Amino acid sequence: MRLSVGGAERAFAPEALVVIGYAGRDRAAVDHHIEELAALGVSRPASIPLFMVFPPGLIAQEPSIAVTGPNTSGEAEIVVVVDGDEAFVTVGSDHTDRDLEAVHMIASKAVCPKPVALSGWSAAEVGDRWEDLSLRSHIDGDVLYQDGSADTNLHPLELVAAIPWAGRPPGSFVAFTGTVPVIGGIRPSTGFRAELSGPGLAPIELTYRVETVPELSL
Repeated sequence: MRLSVGGAERAFAPEALVVIGYAGRDRAAVDHHIEELAALGVSRPASIPLFMVFPPGLIAQEPSIAVTGPNTSGEAEIVVVVDGDEAFVTVGSDHTDRDLEAVHMIASKAVCPKPVALSGWSAAEVGDRWEDLSLRSHIDGDVLYQDGSADTNLHPLELVAAIPWAGRPPGSFVAFTGTVPVIGGIRPSTGFRAELSGPGLAPIELTYRVETVPELSL
């Protein structure tokens, strides 16, 4: 994968993709969300936060993704790219199959590509402004879908440091560190646009189309 950082292009060869769920700072709100999902048939997480590891091949930076089935949707997230002793920040979408989510959460994420923007910041550039970062997303053009602040979630770098690797951490990996609430309910769309912004920082934007593989008549 590649990121344009400070006007220079950086190339990365991540060895793993980590998606971190239930990363909210307010534990009572997280518990309430778990109860809501349980009512829809979604299994309770094995841990809070929940760390899910996937192959890096799921990372996508093309203008469109292909999915199976009509009920998939994106979620804007702060993404941290770790490369040796350096860390970079960008925005991504934890695209998920919502029908499969009610059966097996990890599988529901594994069957969808994870779009990531083409630009980013160095973690050093963010400095002490992490809690001032804002996440916003739109679907199908200009329909506002998410609009929230990073301070509702645990600190992204703290989450990355807490990943429970079984052995030595990979030299390079990508971590999705949590989303913000959806406006008007989770729903599919044919297009998704996410933006990560912060004071004194050039906004990072991710845009992609969602193409559904044609179904068969059986």
